[in-house]
Amino acid sequence: MALVATNLQADLLTTYLAMNDIVDDGDKYQAKNVAKDIKKYILAGKTTTTDAGAAPAGGYAGASEGVMTIDADQLEEDLFNTFDARYNDDDLADHIATDIDNACSAEDTVQATSKGKVTLPNGSTTDFSGPAIGKFTGTKSLISTPLKTCFRSMWSMVTGGNELYAQVLAAVIDAYMKAGKITVQLKAPFLSGAGSGGIA
Repeated sequence: MALVATNLQADLLTTYLAMNDIVDDGDKYQAKNVAKDIKKYILAGKTTTTDAGAAPAGGYAGASEGVMTIDADQLEEDLFNTFDARYNDDDLADHIATDIDNACSAEDTVQATSKGKVTLPNGSTTDFSGPAIGKFTGTKSLISTPLKTCFRSMWSMVTGGNELYAQVLAAVIDAYMKAGKITVQLKAPFLSGAGSGGIA
């Protein structure tokens, strides 16, 4: 499992090329499929965190691995509203970034399992594991700023616009996700505490 920008790029390009043959409802098609493509990309990633806290028998230290998802239906709705608003290029880039950031930063998008050691009162340790739930925090300007440059470049292009847009959008989403932070809460009654890390 891994976040792979080229896979997202290929899916986005398929979406944009298909739009060449759509006369009506292009914005709706774009919103639905871009949301689906982004969710597929994120689900392929793996979250990892370093965790610390307590178990019923003593102090706990460990690490979690898990998966992250997004609400693609909500992202589709937000993107459709953005595309339908007919913003200028800079505002469009800002709103696309906000829509993606809102989807990714929602609560409880990360489900993970923490595995580690409990230090018992006598000083010995024992293996222990438990569930964790968390969220992602990113910097949306990592999406919006490069998109503004991309949109300006596309004005002078006769061909290759779909290819450039798919490449840039995939790259900026990939950069945004990999630079972001995953935080989890260890779940009672098995564990209490927290962890932080990322997704890759």
